[in-house]
Amino acid sequence: MAEEKELNLGFLEGNDKAFYILYTALFIMVIFLTDIIGGMIGNNYGWYDVYFYWEHAYDIMHGAVPYVDFDTAYPPFSFVIYLIPYFFTPSETGFHYGFAAFTYLFTLLAIYGSFKFCDKRGIDHKYVYLTFLLLILGMNNFFIARNDTITTVFVILSLLLYADRKYTLSFILLALGIMTKIYPIFLLPVLLIPFLANRDWKSFLKFGGITVLVCFIIELPFLISDPSTAFSYLTQHSGRGVEIESVVAIPLMIVSMIDPSLVYVGMDESWDLFGPWAEAVAPFIMPITFAVMGLFLIYFLAKMVKARPEWEEALPLTIIACAVMLMLFMTFNKVFCAQYVMWVVMMYPLLIYAYKKLDISTKNLLGMLIALSATTLLTVLFMGDSTSTITVQYVLADCAKGAAAIYLTYRLFTALRESLNSRTSNRE
Repeated sequence: MAEEKELNLGFLEGNDKAFYILYTALFIMVIFLTDIIGGMIGNNYGWYDVYFYWEHAYDIMHGAVPYVDFDTAYPPFSFVIYLIPYFFTPSETGFHYGFAAFTYLFTLLAIYGSFKFCDKRGIDHKYVYLTFLLLILGMNNFFIARNDTITTVFVILSLLLYADRKYTLSFILLALGIMTKIYPIFLLPVLLIPFLANRDWKSFLKFGGITVLVCFIIELPFLISDPSTAFSYLTQHSGRGVEIESVVAIPLMIVSMIDPSLVYVGMDESWDLFGPWAEAVAPFIMPITFAVMGLFLIYFLAKMVKARPEWEEALPLTIIACAVMLMLFMTFNKVFCAQYVMWVVMMYPLLIYAYKKLDISTKNLLGMLIALSATTLLTVLFMGDSTSTITVQYVLADCAKGAAAIYLTYRLFTALRESLNSRTSNRE
């Protein structure tokens, strides 16, 4: 089996304490960097999103009812995430640092959990070092100042507990992730498929039911308060236009450069594309995305039913399937914000385990994650001028990001398909 070349991490090699010190120093550095350059790099760099988190926490603490008195694109548990740092740093400026500190502490849970996961499976800690160094350097401001970080930690902790067969707590944490930012819901069917494949109906119903129940309990106060607005965050997402960072925006932006009357840029939830062509295409993108993800789920279920792998093989297959599911959503969706990349980057140690367990080459896996992170930051760098008129530089940057996303999706799916096929043929 071809492996990645052994990486020499210098003083970090096998030194968790040194890693924690370096990670903390880099985290603080990015906070200072965010303060210094603010919105100078692109139009979504800085404390922009965190201001809205503070505003929602402030409004709630002054009697406002979410979804009734103000709109937001996030599910109800997100307010808990905002209120915790607000209690310690209630001022608008102080909240920036309070939220960043809360994010930092939360990521320590993912780091610690990943170390434990690696210890149990003979995986070197260097993969955890590389993961979180890439997150803080590659994601930069988007790692310290977005609620995606909190959500992704929920997902990673859920997967780590799932790997240890601590299913009840795993699905509870997945539900908290879903109710913080809705995207983890796409992982729920993937995690339930191994139970279906082995005809473990009791576990399938139990853990699916636990997830639904936790989500319902969190949603219940808002259903009681005003049922008509309780799920408004879902319609806000579905009603968004084509964001200029998305892969599907690339051909539309090329049209915009030729004839701006057909496609042009404007601000909605983010910098989105408007005009007759963009608005004609936008309603079809989400159904197509869901159709692609649905077909993948059917494929994965059919293969797992046919292969009926034992748990030690079902787990790595499921981990890779989760990564594929996330990448399909990012690649085909009409919104692909910079911070989304952390969803798959934080899975790197899990993917290393899965690849090694299934005897798949890990060569270039880290390189693909670095490429996706680097090209994403490139789009942010060139975004500033393209919020008024689409530029050639921005389109080229988004093409590079799109190519990196498509290639990673393809490679993950290929690894999964070949592993499933080999196990299916072995049973035959």
